[in-house]
Amino acid sequence: MPRSSAIAVALFAKAPRAGLVKTRLARDLSPQAATEFHRLSALATWERLVGSPAHDAFLYCDVRWAEFEAVADGGRFRLQRGSDLGHRMRLCLEELLGGGYAKALIVGSDAPTLPWAQLAEAAAALDAADVVLGPSEDGGFTLIGATRVAGAMFRDVTWSRPDTRRACVAALRAAGLNAVETRTKGYDVDTLSGLRRLAHDAGLPASLESWLLPYREPRS
Repeated sequence: MPRSSAIAVALFAKAPRAGLVKTRLARDLSPQAATEFHRLSALATWERLVGSPAHDAFLYCDVRWAEFEAVADGGRFRLQRGSDLGHRMRLCLEELLGGGYAKALIVGSDAPTLPWAQLAEAAAALDAADVVLGPSEDGGFTLIGATRVAGAMFRDVTWSRPDTRRACVAALRAAGLNAVETRTKGYDVDTLSGLRRLAHDAGLPASLESWLLPYREPRS
């Protein structure tokens, strides 16, 4: 059983199956290339998370996947449950909080350079708030954390839209939860321009550098 003050961080990642992941990016690359980026991004994000002593890391996948199970050994690999993204996130947060963690956070595999400052700010915000969102520049969010959940916390939220975060905050508050946002922003990589931005990111994980070389355009 974790300490009552401990923090759990769950990485939400889909199994890298062509045609089922990074479909927007696949329009600019190919389903196979987009899938390989997703795989590498998920593994790089996991490596970052599991390397920090500030929290306990878990990898939540949509299906059983041998490679992800191998890296998330010791009971840290878990399956997502639920009918849609909101339901799956709520059940994940509920499970981690019910397991004895005081704070539970979820991050996605689309932001391999997620700022540590955003993660730390989110964890600190949960000292007073029920829920915290880490904004992304596309109108969504790169992380969500909670100390308390409610059944209706994601009611009527439509995902992957420019107003998703705003709708999510409204739903959380309607469910009686005190929701705040971090000042620090991150960004998801869903397009070719995002991939090129990532290639120049100072926080780029070393495991992604060589794969991204063809997208690293010279800067004047």
